[in-house]
Amino acid sequence: MKRLIEHIKQLSFYDTIRHGSLYMFSYVAIQAMMVFTLPVFTKLLSPSDFGVYEVFNNTVRILGIVFSLNLFNGLYRFYFDEQIDNSPLVKFVLSTSLVFFVIFSGCIFLFKDTLMSFLNIPESLFIWLLIGVFSNIVLNLFNTYNNAQLKSTRSGIWQFFIQFFRVMAAIGFVVYFFKDYRGRILGENIILLIISFILLFIYFRKYLLFKGDSLAMPFKKAVLKYSISFIPIGLSGFALGYLDTIMINSYKGSNDAGLYSYAYKIAIIYTGITTAFVTANRPRLFSLMNDNKENEVIAQMRSMFKLIVALSCFFIFFSADGGRLLALNKSFHAGLYLMPILILSYVFNDLNELYCFYFHYEKKVKYFYFSFAVAAIINLILNILLIPKYGYVAAAYTTLISYGFMLISTYIICKYFLTVKVPAVIRFLDFILIILVALIINYLINTWILSVWLQIALKLFVFCSILLYLWRNIVARIFYPRKNHY
Repeated sequence: MKRLIEHIKQLSFYDTIRHGSLYMFSYVAIQAMMVFTLPVFTKLLSPSDFGVYEVFNNTVRILGIVFSLNLFNGLYRFYFDEQIDNSPLVKFVLSTSLVFFVIFSGCIFLFKDTLMSFLNIPESLFIWLLIGVFSNIVLNLFNTYNNAQLKSTRSGIWQFFIQFFRVMAAIGFVVYFFKDYRGRILGENIILLIISFILLFIYFRKYLLFKGDSLAMPFKKAVLKYSISFIPIGLSGFALGYLDTIMINSYKGSNDAGLYSYAYKIAIIYTGITTAFVTANRPRLFSLMNDNKENEVIAQMRSMFKLIVALSCFFIFFSADGGRLLALNKSFHAGLYLMPILILSYVFNDLNELYCFYFHYEKKVKYFYFSFAVAAIINLILNILLIPKYGYVAAAYTTLISYGFMLISTYIICKYFLTVKVPAVIRFLDFILIILVALIINYLINTWILSVWLQIALKLFVFCSILLYLWRNIVARIFYPRKNHY
């Protein structure tokens, strides 16, 4: 065991794992909580209730980015700028975000009937929509503030307790007050509003005191320009992932939206884990680039993608089985066969995020627009053409195609329009082939093997074989410590 630990410490991404593991631990704990409470919600709520809830939540996330001018993104980037003092920067970002939230809330009130009709959700939820957006802005700023300061422990603890009270409040409201989507929405957003005020008081109260230094901060226009320019990019994940749910709800109704949302919720567990490590790795990549260690950056990215391969293969093999196990209401099973397609979509997104680091580093905002525009246009056109005819099934495939085109666009731009050295896609080709093989094997096992237990056994054997192949150098060092290994 000691020998194994020593070999793990020698891995190029060990520091990333050590820092990311704190995010990882909190995320795993949060997801475990969500997993164990999913049967409760599938028992108490219908797929239609799930549809309304997911459309509401997705709208909150989208408006949270727009109403805050995406300034939490600017906070993360300029926090590492040596020319800007951090305290005035945080004060400027926080105060400006809240001011524009008030302005945009007043504007959207004038069009609330049109908005709620387009979303196909009850108008009574409008005020809760604004409450949710406010909480979303505060929590985004708080998480960004922690990430920039590398406060992994504080961030992890808060995220866990926020999710715990959020889930408990939702269950309580569903059981005792409203036994439908209203109980979950009201329960969650009341507790999130209370926590948002607590966070503002504990961590941000000194930044809410206007003494003029935030207004005197240099580079205000640069922060605003950078943040606003990234709004389309901040929306890209929602546009390519969550807009599908909104369109399904509009075209096919909340029941189909709920079926798709349930499958998507299982896929979100995967992408949350990989995002934790990618986020934790960003500060180290910035430092390596500042030290002109471009080859080490590439090595780090390849190591990160190796983790992505392992996680994606696990979810390709077992996520649908897990989804069926967690849904006490069998009506939620209908869309789970789409899980491998959704997981592959997020693999493309993970690889795209690795390349997008170079856009962040060189501050080439305009290049984000092209790759996002290509993906968004393709996604929108395909959804409009296919969702009315094929329903939520089409949404999974349009998401996959859109993320694929976004990755291709991002790679081409990085390769031919940036000055820094970026890894060729061939550096990841062996890993991509492993994922494709896993997809094929998963399909063949599900098609040809009737016994569920035999399916699981075969998938487990293949998955363990993949792990041994990925980390074959570590295995070789453990058993043959005196030999040199690649």
